[in-house]
Amino acid sequence: MNLKKSLTLLALGAFSASVAACSTPATQNLDSNSSDPNISALSVDKYSGLKSGDVIPGEFIVKFKKGSKQTNAFGNSTVKPLGGNTSDIVLVTSSTPNSNAISSNANVLWSEPNRVIRTPKTFDARPADPIESAIRADLDTPNDPMFGQQYAHKISNSIAGWAAAKGKVQDTIIAVTDTGADVTHPDLKDKAVAGYSAYPGDPETKDLQGHGTHCFGIAAAMGNNAIGVAGVAMFPNIRVQPVKVLNSQGSGTYAAVADGMLWAATHGAKVISMSLGGPSSSKAMEDAVATAVKNDVLVIVAMGNAGTDDMSYPAGIIGVMAVGATDSADKIAGFSQFGKHISVAAPGVNILSTFPQYKNGIGQMNYGSISGTSMATPFVAGLAGLIRSTNPSLTAAQTRSIIEKSADDLGDKGFDVHYGWGRVNVGKALSSSLRLKK
Repeated sequence: MNLKKSLTLLALGAFSASVAACSTPATQNLDSNSSDPNISALSVDKYSGLKSGDVIPGEFIVKFKKGSKQTNAFGNSTVKPLGGNTSDIVLVTSSTPNSNAISSNANVLWSEPNRVIRTPKTFDARPADPIESAIRADLDTPNDPMFGQQYAHKISNSIAGWAAAKGKVQDTIIAVTDTGADVTHPDLKDKAVAGYSAYPGDPETKDLQGHGTHCFGIAAAMGNNAIGVAGVAMFPNIRVQPVKVLNSQGSGTYAAVADGMLWAATHGAKVISMSLGGPSSSKAMEDAVATAVKNDVLVIVAMGNAGTDDMSYPAGIIGVMAVGATDSADKIAGFSQFGKHISVAAPGVNILSTFPQYKNGIGQMNYGSISGTSMATPFVAGLAGLIRSTNPSLTAAQTRSIIEKSADDLGDKGFDVHYGWGRVNVGKALSSSLRLKK
């Protein structure tokens, strides 16, 4: 592989997944990721003629009233529960759609059309530089050979946080809701737990694009294992649920994203990381966020990469923690979207992490760098997982408050629309959380 080769990513980063009318998403068997992917069969974009936000003909997201009958509620249609068979929210697909019949049904609480979502642009996909030989040898520094290239840990005071966490880390799960993951990657294989796929025709969580694997590594790649890189939540007890809601082309639907959120929120995750976004909100996504909040799960979402104050969703939904991106000079990234709904910022420019080992949308690299709020988001998710693992008594709301209050104030004094409460500080956050430990 030519280490000087540079690739441009036009469609990584955020949000997607198509949902089949009658397929049921499956819990992922981690061993199934060992098979070679049929890239050509799974890379066909069924939404190629539609723009982000366009309505998908014949598809509706419906929430039933509690206790109402769902079977054959709409005649000639298929009904697929989102997030599991006990969900009140379903995707209805009909060859003869009638929105009035659906909305007027006595069993329906609300309904909305299913819409297309596409990934925003991310930047600077490139292989890792040659492994550095001059790595600090002090005990608190991980022995991962590429650690010296991970400026995000230095600027965010990660080493101090790891020192504070050492010996106190308990089992915790972070859900990375994205394109899936390469769970056979040597830096990730011991950190993955069984996940979930909402992608039609593909019950595996295998990552055919690369974006999800990159986010997984940022959040929780195994640290101090003399391999590759270290994630923020580098300790072996903090593991990742790959939740696949994106296809290899970065296309998908609101229904799939809600499906993935609902599943993660009810299957053990304490933190949900979502590097994704679309042009409008939906009741399904709002309901999924509300379910996560009710279940004490912290939902962390990318602000978006348009460099404007346009609202991206689900970052704009009340209850989520929205994240912007900074660079190695602690300046806000030019592409980072901004607004009053931002919570914090984190490093998101030229972020080195894991890539799949097999052919995918990025290309076979094993490790490489990308820029985007997509990268800043799992950094914050990894920090949230680290906090919740070292002090399990903390709620999701308390964890968010600690991250915000311990952030380094940049930009205008106090809260501002670009940095939020500031760029996260891992060391300060862990120190603050451990002082509250019962």
